[in-house]
This record gives sequence, C-alpha cells and structure tokens, in this order.
Amino acid sequence: MIDFTPDGFGIPVSIPSEHGLLYGELALLPDSPGIIVLAHAAMALDHKDKLLAGQFRRAGLSTLSVDLLAHQEEQFPDVHNNVPLLAKRLIDFLGMLKNRVAMGELREQPVGLFATNATSPVVIRVAALRDHDIAAIVCRGGLIDLAGVLYLRSLESPLLLLAEETATQHIASNRRALQEVSCRKELKVIPEIGVDYAVSAGLVICLHEATRWFNENFGNTVG
Repeated sequence: MIDFTPDGFGIPVSIPSEHGLLYGELALLPDSPGIIVLAHAAMALDHKDKLLAGQFRRAGLSTLSVDLLAHQEEQFPDVHNNVPLLAKRLIDFLGMLKNRVAMGELREQPVGLFATNATSPVVIRVAALRDHDIAAIVCRGGLIDLAGVLYLRSLESPLLLLAEETATQHIASNRRALQEVSCRKELKVIPEIGVDYAVSAGLVICLHEATRWFNENFGNTVG
C-alpha cells in the first residue's frame, strides 16, 4: 500500500507515450473521500492549477496531477488541442490508477476529473468513455463542445463548468453545448481570476465551487 503523503509532497508517477514518458504526481491523504485527477496539457504548467491542487489537498482531497504532453512535444504545433490523443493518454493514467488498486497499492475510491481550458473537452470525452469510473467533473474555462456532440450526449458523470465573467463568448458556447448534455450539470460564472491569482476572488470561488462539487458527488458514490 502506498503511504500517505504530506501536503506539498507527491509520489512521482509516469506512463509511456509515443514521444516519451508522461509524468504525474500522486498525493494521497488519509480518509480522503476521493481522488481528483488534474489534467494538464500545456508547454508550461498553469501555476493556478498547481495552487488549486494544493488547496484541494488542504480541503482533505487526494490529488493526481498529470501532464498529458511529453517534453519532446514542445516543438509540435497545436498538440495541446489534439483531443483524441490527449483523451487516450488520460485514459492510460486512469488505467494506471486502476492497476494500482487491483494490486493493493491504493484503496478503491471515487475519482473526479478537473480540467482547465484546452483539457476541458478532453476530460468530457474521457468521462463519456469511462462514465462508471468518473464520479464528477469540473472544468475551468475551455470549450466543451470540442469533445464532440456524441460524447456530450452520452455523458453521465455530473458536470460543473466554471467560466470567468469576461469570457463571454466561451460562456455562450458552453451554454449551447450544455443543451446536448443530459446528466446533472451546472454552469457558474465567476469573477475574472486575473494575473495576481494568489489573491484572486475568482480563484477562491473556483476552489470553493469545485470542492463542493467533488465532495457532493464523491459522497453519492460512497457505500
């Protein structure tokens, strides 16, 4: 069994890909009601999401932060928008978690997906393909319609969309996309997070709403 990890310290994990290893960091907390998988696909890690991962842990939730791009892919144009490729890789990370549960290294617990911007349609597609494995989804920004209408229509995992009030075009697009979704769903408009995110009211609200959503839906799957 993998030991619990103090806040700020995670267990490095990796999986193979076509262009090299993909890396992640697993941070486990005792008595956590579930584990949040934070999916990234950016040339530079979004520090706002790194801060959010730490805040999730302080709220008592375990986290797995994963980078869906290999280092060698930094030279590839637009690879962070390749939804099918990134979805396959996220499924591979989820498979790694399931294998560790099967081997007794991790206890079985609900899994939630958290995404930002380009990875939002990725987690929608993955959840549609692995609905029984995903207890809840939170997307901050991004365009979920890029997941594909068939995946939106087959989605069953509860979905929370958080959109900054200045992203008016994204809000309108996501409202239209939600008309294709039949699962439990919410779209909440939050204040702009801005550059100085460490003292941002928008980021505080993002954390509060995401934590609420995960805890509500992790609780629904317990037992």
